[in-house]
Amino acid sequence: MTELNELISYFEKSISDNWMSKAEKRALKAAVADLDPNKHDLDWMRSKVFDIARKHISGGKNDEVLEWLEGANKILLPKATITKSETKAFFSPGNDCLNAVCNQISYSTNSIDVCVFTISDNRIKDKLLYAWQKGVKIRIITDNDKSFDKGSDVHELANAGIAVKIDNSDNHMHHKFAVFDKKVLLTGSYNWTRSASEYNQENVLITSYLQVVEQYNTAFEKLWTGTITLHE
Repeated sequence: MTELNELISYFEKSISDNWMSKAEKRALKAAVADLDPNKHDLDWMRSKVFDIARKHISGGKNDEVLEWLEGANKILLPKATITKSETKAFFSPGNDCLNAVCNQISYSTNSIDVCVFTISDNRIKDKLLYAWQKGVKIRIITDNDKSFDKGSDVHELANAGIAVKIDNSDNHMHHKFAVFDKKVLLTGSYNWTRSASEYNQENVLITSYLQVVEQYNTAFEKLWTGTITLHE
């Protein structure tokens, strides 16, 4: 709550001259993004913003205050939409599934946890390498047998420094899912291979439904604990 109160104090300072400058808008928007408030916190902050506006309206400068309020509200509303549970589906053959995977990798800013049967599509491999080079933490779990297939990219990813593990089982690790920034889940039948994009009938589902994402986060951590590090 201390961080929320500090953010509200920044909003109060921004109205001191009855004007929210572009620089103030950028700074406040960045501060809200860093805080990453949930829906309850966003609702609370919006109520505080309206309280601030009410106090200044009594001073007689209604037009200026309303303009400030509009700007403040726009800063808080976009993050509120992110908290909604959104789900989208994609299908192959074609590039829809491939683009869905690559886009989610590009959008990630903190972490990517990948648990897939195999990775042999260089387009996906290159996206993972680029994300890792930008500082995104990446962990990969893949099938022990498929890791030695001709064209498999997991050894190159491991050699680059990405944490890669394989299952320690005689049976296949057949999952095809990934969790991005602990908030967005991508799953479906789609193998991360070129043939899945160009020839196969496959599907990808992307959802930010919190309860489901948390279940996959838990499953990944359990699998990660029971797997072994990939060695050349």
